[in-house]
Amino acid sequence: MMRHWTATDSSFEVRAMPFYWRLSDSVEGFPDIPTRLPMRVSVSGEFDYVVSRPTADEWAVLEHAYAQDANIGFLNPESGQLGTYGASVNSFIEDVARSFQPSRIFEIGCGAGATIDHLRRTGGWKVVGIDPSAYSKAWSERLGFELINDFFGPGVLDEDADFIYCNDVFEHVPEVTRFAGHVCDALRPGGVFAVATTSSTRSIELGDLSMLEHQHVNMFSDNGIREILTSAGFHEIDVGRGSHGNTFHVVARKAPAGAATKPGGGGPTSAGFVERAVARAEAFERFYASHPSCAYYVPLRCIPYLALVGDHGQSDVFDSNRAWRGKYIDGYGRPIRHVDELTGTDLPPFFIGSLTFFDEIQAMLVSMGVPREHTFAITTLA
Repeated sequence: MMRHWTATDSSFEVRAMPFYWRLSDSVEGFPDIPTRLPMRVSVSGEFDYVVSRPTADEWAVLEHAYAQDANIGFLNPESGQLGTYGASVNSFIEDVARSFQPSRIFEIGCGAGATIDHLRRTGGWKVVGIDPSAYSKAWSERLGFELINDFFGPGVLDEDADFIYCNDVFEHVPEVTRFAGHVCDALRPGGVFAVATTSSTRSIELGDLSMLEHQHVNMFSDNGIREILTSAGFHEIDVGRGSHGNTFHVVARKAPAGAATKPGGGGPTSAGFVERAVARAEAFERFYASHPSCAYYVPLRCIPYLALVGDHGQSDVFDSNRAWRGKYIDGYGRPIRHVDELTGTDLPPFFIGSLTFFDEIQAMLVSMGVPREHTFAITTLA
C-alpha cells in the first residue's frame, strides 16, 4: 500500500486531506479554494498543545476561505446544531453574562450571530459581533445586529471592553497566544474573556488523528489552554466542559495591574504525541486493509483517517444529523448518508470516528442489527 502520510521526530503530515469548508449539494468545490490540502501538525515548543503548520500559501487559502459567503459556521438555523451544541454554548455564555452583568458584550467570530440573537432575546444585552466574512455580514443584516466586519486585532475596538467571548474561534487563529494577548489588551482590568473551544486532551493523549481539520490550527489540552491564557495576562482561569460534545468552556479574567499570575494545571500532555500518532496511523492502515467493506460514522472525524490511506470517496460515510444527509464535504467524493437508509440484514461493519459519542452511536447501530463485534473504535485500533 502506498503511504499517504509522513512523519519526522517533530511533526506528522497527511499529504492530501479533504479541505472541509462547507456542506454542499455537489462534489464541486468553492471557486478558487482547493478541495484538498496537506495537513501537518507538531507539538508547540512553548506550551502544552498541538499546532498545525500551514505554509504561507496554505494559510492564504484559509484566509481566502474565511472571507467567503459560504456555510462557515454550524450555528445557524439550517445547521441542525442549534438545539444541541448551540444550546450548550448559548447557555454557557448567558450564564457568564448573568454572573458578571457587563454593560456591553463583544463576540469575536460571530458567524451567523446565533449566540448574539440568543443573548439579545434572553437578557436584552447589547452585543456587537466581530467577523470578517461576507457570510457574517449577510446574517447581521438579516438579524439586525451590529457587526465590525473585520478580523479582530489591535485597534479594532475603540473602547475598553468588560466582556469578550468567542465560540469555535480559539482553535482557528494562528499565534493564539498573541491573539489572547490582544483580547487581554482590549479588556479593562478585571474584564472577562469567555471561550468555547474544542477539547483535544484525550486525542493528544492517544495520538488520535480524528481531531485534524485544516481550520483547526490549534488542538488544546487542559494544561495548554491554561498556560496560553496565563501567558497572555489572564488569571482566575476556570476550564470547564460543555454539556454537548467534547468542548472546553473557559472563563478567564484580566489580571489587575500589578497582580501576579501563575500557571495552573498538571504535567504536559503533548509530549510524545508524534510517536503515538505514527502508531495510530499504522494501526489504521492495517484495519483498513482488513475491512474493505467497512462504513464510517461521523464524517469529520473519520475523514482524517481515510486520508491516511488515500481514500477520498471510496467508502460510505454516515452521520446522525439529518440536515447533512445527501450533502458533500469538500474534497470527499461521496455524499453523507443517514442510518435510516440502511435496510435488510446484510449491514456493513462500522468504524466510529468519534471518541465522545462512540457509546451512543454503537448502541444505535447494535439496535439496528449491526453485530457489536462489527463496530470498531479509535481506541481499539491495533
